[in-house]
Amino acid sequence: ANAAPLGLPTPPGGGGGGSTERARFIEAVAAARLGANLMDTEEGSAARPLLEGAVAVLVAGAGARDMDGAEALAIEALNRLGILAANREDQAASLALLQQALERYEPARRAVLARADALSAVGDVRRSRRQLSAGAGAESADREAAEEEAAAARVAADAAAVEEAHTLT
Repeated sequence: ANAAPLGLPTPPGGGGGGSTERARFIEAVAAARLGANLMDTEEGSAARPLLEGAVAVLVAGAGARDMDGAEALAIEALNRLGILAANREDQAASLALLQQALERYEPARRAVLARADALSAVGDVRRSRRQLSAGAGAESADREAAEEEAAAARVAADAAAVEEAHTLT
């Protein structure tokens, strides 16, 4: 079977023309997730090339700048490669990969916290505007609570992705 650049099967029909940045990013996400699944089923030798291909794209930033979760996925893939290297008793490679994951984690964590602070500030401004324009009625309070819950859920999801990547390191 033909293989795409990251080791994934070529789609029926050959996959079309040249790979765009977004398509390479999507391939990297699929390769990282498949590699993680293979690693979880103790098929490390099959997981390694997929994770390496994914890291090459994700760390280089191909498409990742505007993709949610890309940095967390890169951190997780680096971490998994570090574990695979340790399993092969290649301690130098393991340490280097795990250090890369850790170096990427801290800025990612700070970015999530900054986003949480920004969402909190936006929520405070929106709440003040609603209270000024609509008064403190029950309807505006319900709407405010729903909007705050949605913002909190987005922040929690971002924080969970970064924390998950951190717990793997």
